Amino acid sequence: MAIETVRLEPAALYRVALVGIPLAALVGLVAPIAVGQPHLAVLALYLAVPMLVATAIAWSLEDPGFGWYHSGRFNALDWRFPITVVHVLVSALVILVAVTEVRPTLFYLGVGLIYTLIFVQIIFSDSRGKWRVVAIGYQLMLAYALVVFSVTLNYNLFVGRTDLTSHIASASAVVETGSGAGVSPTYEPFPLWHVYVAEVSLMTGGWLEVPTTMYVLSGLVFAVGIMAVYALAYRFIPNRTYALFAAFVTICFPLYLFYGMYSIPRSITSILFVLVLGTLTLPPSSAVRALTVSFIIGIVVYHPVSIPFVLVLIGGLAILERVVSNRPPVIDGYTVLVAVGVTIIYWFFRADFLVNRLVGTVAVVFAGGAPEGGPAGVELDPLVEVANYVPYSFLVFFLLLGFLFWYRDRGSTWPPYAVFVLFTVGIIPIVFPGPTLLFDELVGVNVGRFAHYSYMFVALTGAYGLYELCRRGGVRMLLIVLVLVSCLSVTAVSNDFVASDNPLVERPFYTFYITDQEQTSFEQVAATDPELVAADRPSCRYLTELEATPCERVVVDEDPLFEGHGTVLIREQEAAQRPLQFSQYVPFEDVVDTDLQRGSKTYDSGAVTIYERA
Repeated sequence: MAIETVRLEPAALYRVALVGIPLAALVGLVAPIAVGQPHLAVLALYLAVPMLVATAIAWSLEDPGFGWYHSGRFNALDWRFPITVVHVLVSALVILVAVTEVRPTLFYLGVGLIYTLIFVQIIFSDSRGKWRVVAIGYQLMLAYALVVFSVTLNYNLFVGRTDLTSHIASASAVVETGSGAGVSPTYEPFPLWHVYVAEVSLMTGGWLEVPTTMYVLSGLVFAVGIMAVYALAYRFIPNRTYALFAAFVTICFPLYLFYGMYSIPRSITSILFVLVLGTLTLPPSSAVRALTVSFIIGIVVYHPVSIPFVLVLIGGLAILERVVSNRPPVIDGYTVLVAVGVTIIYWFFRADFLVNRLVGTVAVVFAGGAPEGGPAGVELDPLVEVANYVPYSFLVFFLLLGFLFWYRDRGSTWPPYAVFVLFTVGIIPIVFPGPTLLFDELVGVNVGRFAHYSYMFVALTGAYGLYELCRRGGVRMLLIVLVLVSCLSVTAVSNDFVASDNPLVERPFYTFYITDQEQTSFEQVAATDPELVAADRPSCRYLTELEATPCERVVVDEDPLFEGHGTVLIREQEAAQRPLQFSQYVPFEDVVDTDLQRGSKTYDSGAVTIYERA
């Protein structure tokens, strides 16, 4: 049965949104208080404020302003001067990183200035300039590489959310054995990333060690992905300024920054998803379809767990296109069927354990239960969480402006871009943190992972909001936009999601890297061949994956805290700064105020301490 098209005029949708968006913001603030969850109301501020402000601005800016953008007076900036300044700043920041133990606040301010200079070039450089896109695109990739590599290539061992230790171990096994025989059983169904990393490391004669190779390859892939987003945006709206804005918004998305650092197979799949969407916007042909299928196969083979999230996104977009538009859809039925078919075939023949896990998850959900996790940061300190969500506030603001301006001014047609914009607004609850916390608790599925595969939707829609905001309201509005972009730039690179080394506002969670002292201590502990070590989660992942040392996380519910553990490892250097992540997060004062001190301290490196108890 064909899906009947809904005859909904874009202008009518705009009028509904002018009322619905502020109403949703108020409900988001009041509802948590009504159900006795005031900390969620505090967290909702980061979404409610941009929702209210965006609708107010869209309602007030009814005309195109003074037309300064098209006057030609401001489009004569010679890009050679600002690009020279950008290189000087990059050089200075590289030196700053080299001479400091951790990246200081000055580093974030410097990166914010680089971002702002690039943004100024997008606005003021000659839109007809032959080398404009090349020069600005290069600077976007350079700024991105600076942020990513100042972490991964600066600190001793970046492990992110600890999955990286397993992937380092798997790639190292490929290097040592020359095959995938030593790859972890969990990752055995998708060894492509590990083989790729191992081959590149071997090609350098071991000069690039496995972790370094991972970091370099991932950072470079994501840097190139910036221009893939540019190309995708240009396919929808053939305007170079808008497309460059889309590339700029991409490097401001915190998860895009983090996954460029987090060099795991899941990272690569999101770039492949951009390429899939890009091929779907090309005129259909056998060659284009073959290219689309190859990228889909790449997603499945690189990381089979990613494809369900991708399928949900392209499936939802395909349905929406058929519901609201009578134009030929971007997501055709052939693409959806191929994606589903490839997934089923690969899962059953190469990743049958994923089928078992999926069935188990569904059973748990329908049985009325869900896995329990540690205390969320919003419960511990909601104001700290809101402070770290500030870059998301700016992104939501520009995204909603893009939606409102498009549907107010673009007549009664439904081009593919209009559907993408509407779809982006619809997936806000599963893309931005906050609402995803509730979904995770309800269904026991990592709904927040959708954000990893959705940044291109945010970039495409947020870029239009930026473009229209710069084009309207005169010079005064332009100055306001520059301030907003500067704040977005600084907060995007300094929040605790991407700057756990020294964030402007520190969350009560662990640092994403292992120091040289800690790594040396772990190796020393492994050399003593202990029977079983009790430690925090990052330590256990390192010891079990990279040192083959038995380790278990301390269960916080036990009383005393370390009851039943003979050998206990404490990362005291980390605990002095952040709570340690056992089965739950435990502050340092609670760690030292235990019966642990009655044990025998057998090792103390200044960073790591080992206690032996009778």
